[in-house]
Amino acid sequence: MHDMKHLYHYYEKDSPPFRSISALRFDEAEKVLIAKREKNENLVHPDIKWFLEWRYSMDKVIRDKFIEIGGKPVRTAPVFFSLGENKGISTWFEDADLIKIPVKGLDLDTISFTYGDTLTVFNPKLNTGEDYWGRVFKYDEMVKLISKYGYPEDCEYIGIKGIYPEGKPFSHYLKYIEAQVWCDSVFEA
Repeated sequence: MHDMKHLYHYYEKDSPPFRSISALRFDEAEKVLIAKREKNENLVHPDIKWFLEWRYSMDKVIRDKFIEIGGKPVRTAPVFFSLGENKGISTWFEDADLIKIPVKGLDLDTISFTYGDTLTVFNPKLNTGEDYWGRVFKYDEMVKLISKYGYPEDCEYIGIKGIYPEGKPFSHYLKYIEAQVWCDSVFEA
């Protein structure tokens, strides 16, 4: 049974939680990713400039789409969570830690959701026709979507080592219910 009652935030144990690369200025974000790539090339897109341009533009698209459905984002850059646990995400870190926050009592008008990682869901080349592609949802809509499609498969892989299942497309590893948190008050829950 998947946990639809908690947001999960994975992060590196020796770093502060609730950080977002796109909350930084572009030049600062670039330096962070260059340092991260020097430590482990599996964790950073080979074209850092392209990735950051895409990440900043994608955050704006997600934010705008969230506002269109009645969302009330406060932040300009979201902090990413998953709705329910996802073992795959935890493999993106050397020494992963986890913060689990109950959904109950949160201001759900400041949290958007996608059925899959935004890198996947907003990539038209990966679109297989389901009604969740290129869309963001509010919590109650996501619960209905999960009842329609079920939870995405939590594939076994080890992201930090670049070990992925054979015979599965890259987009298959990025399947989970992503939550984009647009308000700092969630971090105090």
